[in-house]
Amino acid sequence: MKILVVYATGSGCARETAGVIAEALTALGHEPRVEDAKAAPAPDGFDAVIAGSGVRAGKWHKSLGVWLGRHREALAARPLATFTVCLMMRDPEKHRDSVRAIGDAALGKLGLTPVSAGLFPGWFFPERFGFFERLILKMMRTPVGDFRDLEAVRAWARSTFPG
Repeated sequence: MKILVVYATGSGCARETAGVIAEALTALGHEPRVEDAKAAPAPDGFDAVIAGSGVRAGKWHKSLGVWLGRHREALAARPLATFTVCLMMRDPEKHRDSVRAIGDAALGKLGLTPVSAGLFPGWFFPERFGFFERLILKMMRTPVGDFRDLEAVRAWARSTFPG
């Protein structure tokens, strides 16, 4: 199965997560292609799409929303899965519903429903964030580090599009 994996990122975390998803899909015999939403790749010619983003100010990155809107009709005609990378997912029991709502809000405006939605913790390396984001995250006492669970990312990809 040919699968387009589209991401939007600020710090690079969603890009790396998309790469891990693609590796898991390749191991199952799929043919994934990873693209930045800013590059505006067309979903034509793909059997399925995975679209994901990091979170800024409680929303997906704007470039992913623009991409989803531009390709809404094509996306509605094939399986669409989504993923969200968010530091709040360090505590999934507390924040799962609010993080899921971020993607649901973006997709709901477009009338799109994913076949699966992966929710994953990200990272906080201050040097990879802009000044104001760094300031806000430090004021919130966000711990520095990589909180990703890459095996959970792989497991989600395998369960979403098994070989």
